Amino acid sequence: MISLLGMRQKTIVHNMSQLTLHEFASINCKLKDISDTWSDLWVFLHILPVSIGRVVNLRYGNFIGDSLIVEANGRLEEKILSVPAVVRHIVQRRNDKYPNDIFIFQSHSNRVKFKEQPVTVIAFNRALKIASSGVTDKTVSSKSARW
Repeated sequence: MISLLGMRQKTIVHNMSQLTLHEFASINCKLKDISDTWSDLWVFLHILPVSIGRVVNLRYGNFIGDSLIVEANGRLEEKILSVPAVVRHIVQRRNDKYPNDIFIFQSHSNRVKFKEQPVTVIAFNRALKIASSGVTDKTVSSKSARW
């Protein structure tokens, strides 16, 4: 009985910290004001069942037609996903805008000016903290995109 109550309370607390559609959209708008990369990454994370660490390392070469190959990484196995049209549109738009990029979410900061490196999870979470300020009192991180 006690363990069931504990599980039930955890579920309720988890649901209270989940973002509403309005909060998600508001954060997305504020991310777009900061950078189109952050906004695109936020939507990408919401749609695809792939962790932030794997998403930031995706390359344009990982897309073949309507499929995405998420390469094996450590203990994580390779995944092949069917990609919805909105994700294909994001990837195509980014490729058109940044034709020399290798990574879909490649960093363009001065920190890596002459290197081809993906954005960092730390930088994305920093942008999320700024974008969520004034939108919600909930703690928002890259994991908040999934609901």
